[in-house]
Amino acid sequence: MKLNDILHIFQEHQILVNYQGMEEEQEFKGKICTDSREIQAGDIFVCIKGYNSDGHNFIEEARKKKAAFIVSERSINDNLPYIQVTESRKATALLAKLYYNNPSAEFRLIGITGTNGKTTTSMLLYQALKELGYSCGWIGTLGYYINDEHFITHHTTPDILELNQILARMVEKGIKYVSMEVSSHALALDRVYGIEFDYCLFTNLSREHLDFHQTMEEYGAAKKKLFEPTIQHKAVGLINIDDNFGKTLFEELKSANAYVFSIGTSDADFIIRTEHSHIPHSTTGNRFSLQTPEGIINIRSSLLGSFNMNNLAMCAATLNLMGFETRQIEQCINIAQPVKGRFEPVPNDRGIKVFVDYAHTPDAMENVLQACQDIEHKRILCLFGAGGDRDKGKRPLMLQTALHYANAVFITDDNPRFEDPDAIIRDIVSGTELWLPWWIIRNRKEAIHSILRLAQPGDIVLLCGKGHENYQEIEGVRYPFDDAEIAYEFLHSETAFPLDPDELTLPVDKLMLKLLAGIPLKLNGKYNPPETYHFLSTDSRTIVSNSIFFALTGIHFNGNDFLPQILTDKTILGVGTIENQGWENYIQVPDALYLLASLCRKYIQLFDIYKIALTGSTGKSSTKEMLAQVLNTSSPTLKTQANENNMIGLCKTIPRIRPEHRFGVFELGTNAFGEIAALADICNPDAAIIINIGPSHLEKLIDEDGVFREKTALFNRPLEIRLFDGDDPRFSIYADKGKSVGFSDNSDFHITDLECDDTFCHFKINGESYTIPYPVSFLAKNAAFAIAMGILKDIPLTKIKEAIAKPVQLDLRLQVEKTENFIIIADCYNANPISMQSAIEFWNKLEPKREHIAILGDMLELGAQAPMYHNMIGTILAEKGFDRLITVGNLSKYYHPSDNSLPFEHFDSVDELIKSDILKTLTPGAVILIKGSHSIQLEKVLPILRKGS
Repeated sequence: MKLNDILHIFQEHQILVNYQGMEEEQEFKGKICTDSREIQAGDIFVCIKGYNSDGHNFIEEARKKKAAFIVSERSINDNLPYIQVTESRKATALLAKLYYNNPSAEFRLIGITGTNGKTTTSMLLYQALKELGYSCGWIGTLGYYINDEHFITHHTTPDILELNQILARMVEKGIKYVSMEVSSHALALDRVYGIEFDYCLFTNLSREHLDFHQTMEEYGAAKKKLFEPTIQHKAVGLINIDDNFGKTLFEELKSANAYVFSIGTSDADFIIRTEHSHIPHSTTGNRFSLQTPEGIINIRSSLLGSFNMNNLAMCAATLNLMGFETRQIEQCINIAQPVKGRFEPVPNDRGIKVFVDYAHTPDAMENVLQACQDIEHKRILCLFGAGGDRDKGKRPLMLQTALHYANAVFITDDNPRFEDPDAIIRDIVSGTELWLPWWIIRNRKEAIHSILRLAQPGDIVLLCGKGHENYQEIEGVRYPFDDAEIAYEFLHSETAFPLDPDELTLPVDKLMLKLLAGIPLKLNGKYNPPETYHFLSTDSRTIVSNSIFFALTGIHFNGNDFLPQILTDKTILGVGTIENQGWENYIQVPDALYLLASLCRKYIQLFDIYKIALTGSTGKSSTKEMLAQVLNTSSPTLKTQANENNMIGLCKTIPRIRPEHRFGVFELGTNAFGEIAALADICNPDAAIIINIGPSHLEKLIDEDGVFREKTALFNRPLEIRLFDGDDPRFSIYADKGKSVGFSDNSDFHITDLECDDTFCHFKINGESYTIPYPVSFLAKNAAFAIAMGILKDIPLTKIKEAIAKPVQLDLRLQVEKTENFIIIADCYNANPISMQSAIEFWNKLEPKREHIAILGDMLELGAQAPMYHNMIGTILAEKGFDRLITVGNLSKYYHPSDNSLPFEHFDSVDELIKSDILKTLTPGAVILIKGSHSIQLEKVLPILRKGS
């Protein structure tokens, strides 16, 4: 390069201020440097003020390295060669243009700018022009191509020196067309200054890069720079006017007599027309036509998504402006292939549609999520994160967008760079309702595995944010990482999906737990690796590694006592209420059970499960078991184990949920006001059943009205279905909001024609016949609730009848056993006046010719009215009659007939009864009823009776 050429081009672009120490005919053969570390003797050093350093501070170093001359925005107070300019970035661009002999003038160059769609549109043009037989180049996010040869770069648009070098290589290879992404950074930083574009395309503008541009106005102004050549008619512009900024840009350019064309769905030079009979972005791809000034171009592409319709249309319109015929355009576009990392499908044989996409802005995520919605699906599951050291304002907007379209959202690490990932995710979730279906798993690989494990056939999984990237950048280091590769390996692994029976389907991230606990972020200035846990435990005896241990406390236990021993295993995270004793793997909270319950409440939201909660004074467990059996004929069903119907029990049930479960049946118990509402908040039911109301747990619920108020709290929330006791007039207030089940004539599910023999009960509901394998009349009503829910959930009657005809296992609940010596009715799991009366009636009718012996314990938690209710049972016993009565406990003495007309014995405890040897005196062949509250421990007599001695 000669100095006079340099001075001339600087003057032409009005950036020259002064120069010294050089002759105009002087020639320079050294390279251009903006990094003082790369300078060799004879090179030209351009001082650029950057964000982290200022090249003007390295002038002395450049002089020592014998740079030919310096280009500076400041005057230099020495007599050595330098050129002073107003803008050193533009000077760099112009020097590169001279050094590489203006390579962009040697082919037709297409520049595409916009927030979204740059990569796909530019790549479609590259593919199309190659298909048309031309030597082509492409430059963008994925690096650059020279024909089929691929090279890696580190910016969407390379810096101006590298860019001119790339363009010069393309000239050497005989390239005729180049399609290029042009980023807003490149435009704002003059990285494409002096590049001669022939076609300038605008796709859209939405929030992005505001960490750099500060405002949307600045961002838009940067995009607008690309179109300056259209005003001088040196380039042709094509602008999407369906975008608000695009419409304004087009109008401004048009008023300046720029050479620009518009594209949109109406009132444009190029009009996109969809076929009404066809969904334009279904699973078969895009089908639409483009109205051009010359005619119609019909597009039949395999690319999915409405956003790709815009990309395809932009490509077709550009080819039309370039002079290609309609037939050529249709042929080359219709065979175009998806771009890597842009709504890229991950093939699998699990019936799950998995897509990887680069979407990392609210608008881009909305585009791809809308595309997912338009594809046939059951659920949409979305995974995303946010890059560190970038626009923080977009982070919560991304989550809001994801939640608007997806059924479940996983938040994970993206490229945290030098920012704390915990802080990034806290930004993402800030302002978003906690009890929405989002879940944090910072470890991106685990997050991908988990979301794929959660997905079921027919679901769509969208992995957003990284697209084509094959790395994860953490504190300046790029670690190998490829979303598509990780997803593919997991989907094709034979061992990926099976889980340990106690393992969580979705691991719990420590950050998720901290957010639920309300623990504020502590910035320590360093990267903290993600911590995830795969098991939950409340029992120190059975805990395994990689667990979260919740130190629960009760009357007879204190889990905090076991923390010192448990926390020696550093893979275990402890949650307790005691002061931290220097443990790094410990979280102190006011209430460990409350945090466990909150975790379970959050966890269940991620699953596609129809949740049914049921409660009642009696019959909960039998109804639950029959209902689960009915639902299981349709789909896998989760249910409460045994009668674990308190908060701890519910928190044992929920972690057992599996992705294939479509129904969940949760038994809810209570003995104090507010418990049903709290349990319902945790399981968040879609449907609710209240079987009956009776005198139970009256110590705190006071009376039946209190029981009714507490139980009906289950109905006071949004529900699809409410089922209640049609024989209890108190439920009439719910007549318009639910369905009744009962013997009353006005019941919605009307039970009639009930008949029981020694083995079965037969009955009808709304005229349809049913049979249950129990000779217990009151179980017919419990079965009716299960039948009603099955009908309301569209389960075929044949399956319902088959299900209730099979016995369910109800340990210690009206369990009839025929031993060598006795017929035993074991019903000692719990007791209240209703269940006691029902058991006595059943016992009284069973084998009436045999001797009938009752071993009865207290009915607990009946408060001040306990003696009255026990007396009532005594009256019923006297009316029914018995051959022998044995009572155990304090209150059971009230069962005794006041006139001593029938034989009875009393013991203060079951151990006293056993020691008395009175069980040895029972008449062989007798029908023995064993009934009482669980705390009385009457089950201890069962082994003795079974042995018969």
